[in-house]
Amino acid sequence: MNRLPALYLLIAASLAVPGTAFSQWQWKDANGRTVYSDVPPPPSVPDRAIIMAPGRAAGAYRPVEADTAPKADVQAKADGPRMQPASAKSRDIKPSDPDAEFRERRDERIKADLEAATKERDQLAKQQNCQELRNYATGWSEGMRAAKAGPDGAPVRMNSDERAAELARTTEALQQQCSS
Repeated sequence: MNRLPALYLLIAASLAVPGTAFSQWQWKDANGRTVYSDVPPPPSVPDRAIIMAPGRAAGAYRPVEADTAPKADVQAKADGPRMQPASAKSRDIKPSDPDAEFRERRDERIKADLEAATKERDQLAKQQNCQELRNYATGWSEGMRAAKAGPDGAPVRMNSDERAAELARTTEALQQQCSS
């Protein structure tokens, strides 16, 4: 009977270990030895030497370094000089950085996602504001009892002219803000 608490303790300890193992970095150093650490490798370690990083599953995308002699140059030498396409000339991408295009596309996608999220947030705020204005106008048109603060801070009931003026202001705001 005393084995049961010990078994629970053993299970809890074994479940706690993998959480720390996933926060480890692994990479091969210049001598080919595997290094384990809880801090990222130094910048001198190339991405291809990183075996595991926190938040990156095994086999996840790792950038590869480009070949030193591109195949297009070999073909160009065989065929003679060729003109480069205008799109290749206009880009400001270094050939030594194979991830530059990826980063550019990623930055464009992040910017587009941010603009879409901002537009959606503004649209939701506008819808909420319009709904509040509609509710406010409905209350005024159905005879909602209202008061405003008097000079001494005591509530003073609004008369029918003030109520009609408030309904007119609310209707005008609805037309301006919610008609489009």
